[in-house]
Amino acid sequence: MGRREKISSVETSALFHVISAEYGFTTDVVLSYFQDIDDLIQMWERDKCVWVYSQGEKHQHGWIKPSHIKGNGALVPFYIGLHHTRVLDDERETDPLLVLSFEQREGVAEPVLVILTMLDHADMFGETGAAKHNEQQMRLIHQRLDALLRHLSRSE
Repeated sequence: MGRREKISSVETSALFHVISAEYGFTTDVVLSYFQDIDDLIQMWERDKCVWVYSQGEKHQHGWIKPSHIKGNGALVPFYIGLHHTRVLDDERETDPLLVLSFEQREGVAEPVLVILTMLDHADMFGETGAAKHNEQQMRLIHQRLDALLRHLSRSE
């Protein structure tokens, strides 16, 4: 069973569209998922919480997963502090993902859930198959997202 994390609100990062476009999710593509994303935001805002699940637990729509833990339990240091969730309410469809973080705001008791970017599993965790076992290639994938998000934090 997942754990419940309280939130004060949900925000979309100022550079959400810029970073998403780096992964092929142009404004038009993101807008094609508008209702799905809005449904998630409305649910999280209404409940003032999100459910966080871990490896081996059953995914439920709207639940988020820590991104720094690989399927084999190994850590991805570049992703510490990041979470992800599926956009679509479809058991068979794992893409696209929203990348999220919890951020404290001055004067607010509970953290804000910030939507950082939209991308596919392969862009965040590598392609299924041999490439996923290539440490150098995986490091480049992790570094790319980390660099884009660090740029984001400096820009806001």
